[in-house]
Formats: sequence, structure tokens, C-alpha cells
Amino acid sequence: MAEPDLGSLRACLEAAVEGMPNVTWRRMFGCQGVFASGQIFGLIWKAGRIGLRLPEPTAFEELMASEGAAPWTAGTKTMSNWVLVPEAFHSDPDPLRAWAERAHHLALLAARASETKAEPPRQKGRKKGEAQEKPAEPKSGPNSRKQGE
Repeated sequence: MAEPDLGSLRACLEAAVEGMPNVTWRRMFGCQGVFASGQIFGLIWKAGRIGLRLPEPTAFEELMASEGAAPWTAGTKTMSNWVLVPEAFHSDPDPLRAWAERAHHLALLAARASETKAEPPRQKGRKKGEAQEKPAEPKSGPNSRKQGE
């Protein structure tokens, strides 16, 4: 069996995500991953397939219903929300672009949701980044009242 041409698969996925905002590439899960605002949404699986992450159930089921689509399995573990796109998409840029846009959009939504969860609530009247005042320390000394006086 011939080794898959991962470089040409990356070129396919790069072309599909070209022009999409906040896209970066880095290694993850032992393969090349594509991210939107820090959220992974696509990858080049080392077995020679392009995978997309679709955490929205309707989108996941719709792509899985496509002839040639398969769940992404790493060893014996099936990775939830991941679909290996039909191999026909490797040579047909239109459906690959459409599904990559959908996965990208879902990744951006997830990034926004995690940003709002990570930001602690501000006290009323405080500006963002302004330090919260510490409560005053109880006074001690000769003029302070002792408990029970």
C-alpha cells in the first residue's frame, strides 16, 4: 500500500480555508491541524484523509450521511464530532470549501463562548483591567476597642 500524500491533502485543505479569518496551522494529535481563534476545526489525518470537526449534531449527521464519509477513529477510539470527509472531496474543492466553512464557523462560535466563560464578572463601576479594592484591615493599637469591651 502506497504512503498517503499528506502534502497534497494539506494543500487541498489550505485552499479550502483560504481567506477565512483567524486561521492558523499547528501539529495536534500527531498530524497537521487547522484552527480558528485557537479552536481546532480540521486536520490532515496521517492515514491520508481530511477530517473536520462538527460539534453541532445536525451538521455532523448531514456530513456523515455523505457517501464515503467516515467517523474519525484513532486506534480503537472514535473521536466525537469528527468526520473524515469523503475522499471525493480531496479533488473537488467546492464541497470541501462549504464544509470547511461550516466547521470554521462552529469553531469561531466555540472560541467566543470560551472567551465569555473565561472572563470574570466585573464589579459595578469598575473598568476592565482595574484592580479590585481590598477590604480595609481591622485597626489594632492602643485606641482600638478590644472584643467584649
